[in-house]
Amino acid sequence: MGKHRSKPVPEEPRGKRLPDDVWRPERTMGLGRSLAKAGYGTRVHTEAMVRAGRVTVDDQQVTDPGTPVAPGSVIRLDGETLTRVVRRYFAFHKPPHVLTSSSDRGGRRLASEFFPDDIPGLRPAGRLDANTSGLLLVSNDASWNSVAAAAPGLEKEYQIQIAGRLNPMEPGIILAGMHLPNHGYIRPTELRVLDQSDTHTILRLVVVEGRNRQIRRIFGLLRHTVVYLRRIRIGPVKLGNLPSSRLRPLTPQEISTILSARTRS
Repeated sequence: MGKHRSKPVPEEPRGKRLPDDVWRPERTMGLGRSLAKAGYGTRVHTEAMVRAGRVTVDDQQVTDPGTPVAPGSVIRLDGETLTRVVRRYFAFHKPPHVLTSSSDRGGRRLASEFFPDDIPGLRPAGRLDANTSGLLLVSNDASWNSVAAAAPGLEKEYQIQIAGRLNPMEPGIILAGMHLPNHGYIRPTELRVLDQSDTHTILRLVVVEGRNRQIRRIFGLLRHTVVYLRRIRIGPVKLGNLPSSRLRPLTPQEISTILSARTRS
């Protein structure tokens, strides 16, 4: 199956690459770690690159990611000299039935198939389950990704359609908090009913927890089937009218606001 690509992402004009753009380790470290430090992905991903025979050190192919690399060594990936990777940050509109994991033996589409090829190390910050669509934050900054995925108190807003009608007591039950099997106590901070009929209810729900399939489990306990689930906001970042399968660069304010979430309780 061919890759599904978004259109090229707008970026700042690039001038001619300067010699000091070349990245070399400042002290002895393992080859896999060297690539990760240069910004080419997480340790898991860079070590896989080394094992696949894609990396040379001083023109010698190395396939053991633990091989020590001396300061000043020239490292090449796919024949290209490592350069200092510019940190880039994006909002991505994940389509339904697309995985945020790095691989899938069943041949399903991966979110990474939609990322631009010319920006090394891009990874999702956290996950959305395959059937959930909407906002996914993406960057090649591992520390920032960790904050975006797990910072306490960082709100996540969802638009949900369930089958049938909520009864008058259920919004209060949800907002009072619920104990989910194997997930613990979940207490949404906001719930709004946008539209309701005998056949369906459309809501917006805000949570601060980031546990797997928590929204579906909440409504499952109340015997409601989730028809669709879309994440529309993470902290200050809104999905807005970003088309499905497309990315947009985050603003400096969005980037810094997400990063500051690690200092909030």
